[in-house]
Amino acid sequence: KQGLLHSDQIFLYLHKVRVELSQLAFTYVTLLSFLADQEVNYSDPEFLDGFVNYGFNAMLSRSLGPEREVPDTRDKRCHYKHYSHRLPTASIIICFYNEEFNALLRTVFSVVYLTPPHLLEEIVLVDDMSTFDDLKEKLNYFLERFRGKVKLVRNKKREGLIRAKMIGASHASGEVLVFLDSHCEVNRVWLEPLLDAIARDSRTVVTPLIDVIDDLSLAYSPSPLVRGAFDWNLQFRWDNVFSYEMDSPEGPTNPIRSPAMAGGIFAIHRPYFYELGQYDKDMDIWGAENLELSLRIWMCGGQLFVIPCSRVGHITKRHLQTDIPLRNAMVRNYLRVVHVWLDEYKEQFFLRSPGLKSMTYGNISERVQLRKQLGCKSFQWYMETVFPELEASMNS
Repeated sequence: KQGLLHSDQIFLYLHKVRVELSQLAFTYVTLLSFLADQEVNYSDPEFLDGFVNYGFNAMLSRSLGPEREVPDTRDKRCHYKHYSHRLPTASIIICFYNEEFNALLRTVFSVVYLTPPHLLEEIVLVDDMSTFDDLKEKLNYFLERFRGKVKLVRNKKREGLIRAKMIGASHASGEVLVFLDSHCEVNRVWLEPLLDAIARDSRTVVTPLIDVIDDLSLAYSPSPLVRGAFDWNLQFRWDNVFSYEMDSPEGPTNPIRSPAMAGGIFAIHRPYFYELGQYDKDMDIWGAENLELSLRIWMCGGQLFVIPCSRVGHITKRHLQTDIPLRNAMVRNYLRVVHVWLDEYKEQFFLRSPGLKSMTYGNISERVQLRKQLGCKSFQWYMETVFPELEASMNS
């Protein structure tokens, strides 16, 4: 393909911007294999810079600017739903580290413009010690227009996403905490369905249907009806929704029981978040915290639903560089989940990853004690009651 003629330019570019030598070959091959199928001028240094630094088309993101209108992807039956006029207030928590400036602003702007003011207690932005210049004074300047509705918390050291979320929650005052990734765009009437479900039962944790924002074109596309799940490697995935769940009078607008959640976007009653034990503070950076919280919700007396009438778009970034510290942190995080929550079924995990059995995972005594204090059920109960498909896949 014509683009392959520029492969030498890509390699020279990556070397010029000082991609670490250990990463150079991986980044080069990954970027080249992806872009070879795209009809774009990928020899443009600005385009390449965006993918290497941000994992998506930052050049196009800059041209879109801080706000745009996205299509209403809700089922038409959602338009006729009515919600209580006495819904709880929400604090929106958005953590970021070296996020692309306009993607971050589109997240904030979409929340401000598409959320009823009486429901929006505040937006709490947590900067996890970003190093990019445009996230300093320039960001402060842009946020001034919101007249105090947006709080900006700047961490004094790099905490990682998990602890940054806990810091954001500690600065929130709304009745409900809504966590969003920093590269989202919320859709119309996105918050009311989430708050309505929590108002009915404070032990219900909810996520919207997560629409797709393409990492190259930034086009906004609707997600089908899906629920969160995972396999015995504890890898999260989206599963189709069973037809019987659509048999109620509400049809495809009915809340969907979800064994797990992706973790970046969800809403939870603030007191319940603390009662449940927040996050495992000894997990590092990110990874597995979504499954740990999902298991804790279900096994300790709560429930987790996808709310189809709430839609939020999300960019799934294309990570072009391997990150050894992140990979090690994720393994450690997964092992903490395995040893605290899987009971005797942890052997199913180690059958598939025997090399991880001897690896260290830190002190889990606090989390084991929390499980006892909350009176949580067994993992066997979770499989039988919430996720029988996992048990059925044990021998696969």
